[in-house]
Amino acid sequence: MPIDDSDHVDELRAEGLAELKLGHYRRARRTLEKALAAKPESRRLRHDLGKVHLAAGQPEAALEELDQIPDDVSHSEILWKDRALAQLLLGNPEEALMCAKRALERKPSYVAAHVLKARAQQTLGQGEAALATINSVARRRKSDREVLYRRGKLLHVLGRYSDALQDFDAILERRPRDQAALEAKGLAHDQLDEPGAAAEALQQSLEAEDEVVYNDRGVALSRLGYNHRAIESYRRALAANPRYATCWFNLGKALFRVGNLKEALQAFTRATELNPRNRSAWNNRGVTLRQLNRIEETIPCYERAIELKQDYAWAWHNKGYALELLDHPREALVCYQQTLVHQSGHEDHDGSEWERLLKDTKKAITRIELILEH
Repeated sequence: MPIDDSDHVDELRAEGLAELKLGHYRRARRTLEKALAAKPESRRLRHDLGKVHLAAGQPEAALEELDQIPDDVSHSEILWKDRALAQLLLGNPEEALMCAKRALERKPSYVAAHVLKARAQQTLGQGEAALATINSVARRRKSDREVLYRRGKLLHVLGRYSDALQDFDAILERRPRDQAALEAKGLAHDQLDEPGAAAEALQQSLEAEDEVVYNDRGVALSRLGYNHRAIESYRRALAANPRYATCWFNLGKALFRVGNLKEALQAFTRATELNPRNRSAWNNRGVTLRQLNRIEETIPCYERAIELKQDYAWAWHNKGYALELLDHPREALVCYQQTLVHQSGHEDHDGSEWERLLKDTKKAITRIELILEH
């Protein structure tokens, strides 16, 4: 009988998804199969395994997994979207179209399902219908990268190269080193008999280092425990785009894990400068200052995090701990009590960390109450 060790299964799942992000499909499959062996009833793990097969270009194997999942699962629109992709890869555009429509019945605003519906329509030779599908979602999601890219590619097929260029340029305004968009832009210029612009765009696509790709790669490496390699990946992303706030935040976390506190603080500080509304960056900035024994400086960081999210339990706890270290037990007690009130804060960390936070908070409250009694 399989043993359901939830923490171990969660760790295996995180590892498998990280391997998937890195393109290590065989490792991802093996890791998720181990997790599924421990928890065979898990629909989520089976769906994850199906996604690995899809990414690895194995749509038949993907469908074998996806078709074992009942349609009454939560977020079933994702299941139908992935079935649509599998059918499309198998060369069954009619089935793909049906699956995409089933996804949209469940969630009409689902962008990925609209994109797959349009791809299926295009494969069926329904170019104008596909364009209408993409345009229906483009009106609501004007800056969505995938929508712009797919519409641009469709317009290219329809021979509307100038219109396609507008979409590729819109992507490149936000992501100047988007390799796929640069390549598509070059091909569109080529069709317009603009060899200079075509050559420039295609050359840029060969030389570009897409900051989003390197940031995502860093996240996956961090999840696998390869923090030094993750740091290298984040630095490559930031070399391409020094104002990438999310990447500065991720770099700070990786630097903190390897004990490079001074550089971690610099990274978190930069993250909060570029995106002052990132509550986690403010909280982590405070934690790093505490590790550097700059306790008084932590309080404004936690207060800013709480200002951004009143029920941010982690910031309440950290503020309480800082006040306790500063010998303000009554104020610290109030913060610890707020931590327990705002239990919705578990969304900012995984379940096991949340349980540890609750345990530490309750211990702190007991400790301070004993101090105040004397």
